[in-house]
Amino acid sequence: MNKKIRLIALLLALTLIITGCSSSPEGKGNTPDITTEKVDDTNSAEEDGSVSAAGEGSSAAPGSEASSDVAADASASGEGSSSESSSPTDGSASEAAASADGSDTETADTTDDSASGTATELPEIIPGEEDYEEWYSDMVEASIVSTGNNARLKKVIEKARVGSEIRVAAIGGSVTEGAGAVVNKEGYAYKFASAFEKNYCPEGAGNMTFVNAGLSGTPSSLGIMRYDRDVVGLLGGAPDLLIIEFSVNDSGEATHGQAYSSMIHRALTDNPDCAVILLFAVFKSKWNMQTNYIPEGEIYELPMVSIKDAIVVPYFNGDLNNDLFFSDEYHPKTYGHQIMSDCLMHLIGLVDREAPETASEVPEHGIRKVFYEHTTMITADPESLEEGVTLDPGSFTLTDKSVQSMFFTGKAAFAQNFMHDKEGGNDPFTLKLTCKKLLLNFKTSNSKSFGLAEVLVDGAPVAACNGWASGGWNNCNVVSVIDAEESAEHTVEIRMAEGFEDKSFTILSLGYAK
Repeated sequence: MNKKIRLIALLLALTLIITGCSSSPEGKGNTPDITTEKVDDTNSAEEDGSVSAAGEGSSAAPGSEASSDVAADASASGEGSSSESSSPTDGSASEAAASADGSDTETADTTDDSASGTATELPEIIPGEEDYEEWYSDMVEASIVSTGNNARLKKVIEKARVGSEIRVAAIGGSVTEGAGAVVNKEGYAYKFASAFEKNYCPEGAGNMTFVNAGLSGTPSSLGIMRYDRDVVGLLGGAPDLLIIEFSVNDSGEATHGQAYSSMIHRALTDNPDCAVILLFAVFKSKWNMQTNYIPEGEIYELPMVSIKDAIVVPYFNGDLNNDLFFSDEYHPKTYGHQIMSDCLMHLIGLVDREAPETASEVPEHGIRKVFYEHTTMITADPESLEEGVTLDPGSFTLTDKSVQSMFFTGKAAFAQNFMHDKEGGNDPFTLKLTCKKLLLNFKTSNSKSFGLAEVLVDGAPVAACNGWASGGWNNCNVVSVIDAEESAEHTVEIRMAEGFEDKSFTILSLGYAK
């Protein structure tokens, strides 16, 4: 009798499989619309002065460096289609609940929740991926460069699950800020924060604080200068989870990657339990700097996600193309931002299912030194001056009101600045301090009322900074002024160059490390 029942069950299972295979094309499913529900955003995209098609900084990234391992744009595979309704989901993906011999299905994974001492049952499929099409599942899997040492990230997940307070931040440039999406709050960082809270925090617990410290057109050297204010300050403490995304912003960066490594080290040492994720976005040219920064992640044993790697096969197969992913040469559309968020969530799901590891020791430094780890920012706010630092603004006594804003705060990123009074002479801005590293952040405008300033350290000229550029959009620019191995007393002067005394120039901020 049992043999007959098993035979019948086997025949039924085979019938279901055959029927399922013939009901949709190979690798494709019944695809509902991916169009995301718009966030009720009181700040319109037009109000975000920092979003610009000018790209990341005053010069375009070297498209000629695009890696040859990325497939060419799939112009013959639907490139002309601009619809964002292409879906990553497969509604037909359902499997038999029991095997043909009547045995129970494979039990779900479990993870030991050390914060509560109980085992958490995990669904077989990562939350949110239940309806992914095969190509989409393969894509998010291809984005995983490494899950790294999982101890810190698993601890964040466990804290979130039991309702303990967690602080989450993302820092980067315009892609992190949300540029290219229909509204900034549809950007990957906001999508990820929402998905993480939904899937890993108790409903209604409100135990997650999120900060988006993205600022358009800015490199990691300005990121480390802003870190105390825009990450630690806005969060109310050191982050438990930090996403770092500067892979499309750091071409020609002033510290040659030291700021990037310093930021990683700072996060890991401020909070020994902090999980750092390195995210590598990509330009339409398929260029980014992941080959420069993956070695840093390997030294620190960090989880890493590459959007450049993720999109190679979907582009080749025609499931994805530039019209679907990008809004311009630099920024993803809302759909592209959704892909980025889904890749990050896939990483979280994978780590959640891994066996726990012992946390690795934080190395003294990465591939690059971490001299900028504790960078102090100076602005026109008198409280930003530490003991032993003196400042005389000279003829830089005005405040520039036309500076880029930070979307997350809705405020000017550097409201308290030093602007040269073109009718007030040419007395130098003078700063006296003890340091080994000093960075200058100045504004670039497309108005010819702005001109050239020169920087002197201990009486010797070290830099010439032009406040005017044809492609300027009131954006930030960072240059290295002092780069020494040891700290020493220095006098720094900034004045208008000869012939530009009647022009404006805005010092947005300075950052120094002792």
